[in-house]
Formats: sequence, structure tokens, C-alpha cells
Amino acid sequence: ERFSLLDLQRCIEAIGGQPLHKQNFRRLIESQNLLEETGDFANGPGRPAKLFRFRSAIRDERAMTGSRPPLSRP
Repeated sequence: ERFSLLDLQRCIEAIGGQPLHKQNFRRLIESQNLLEETGDFANGPGRPAKLFRFRSAIRDERAMTGSRPPLSRP
């Protein structure tokens, strides 16, 4: 399954029920080394978004239940 970082962020926001700070979310995802670039880009208007997938080693090694995305504070 391929997805953009925005797609992933929206899914996590929907599950968690809280908005996430975009840059903090991206930094967290990058630091956890969960994803790999597919080399493809999303189609649509504006700047094409890079597409990612979960690293196969991650799916085999660990569950993402320990991930704690940064939440926006009101």
C-alpha cells in the first residue's frame, strides 16, 4: 500500500481524534524510520506528493502501538 505523509497523518488523526502538528508529525515519522520512499508521486493538482510504504522489516519486527504522534495543543 502506497500513501503520502498527509494521508498517513489524516489516518492517525482520525484514529486518535485529535489534530497533529504537521512538521512535528513528519519529524517523528522520519526519526522512527518506519517508512521508505516508493519513488512514485501522487497525481493531482499542485506539487506532487512523494509516496511511501511501511518498511517490510518494520511490519515483521514490531507493532506501531508504541508510536506516540505529537498532538497539537490548543
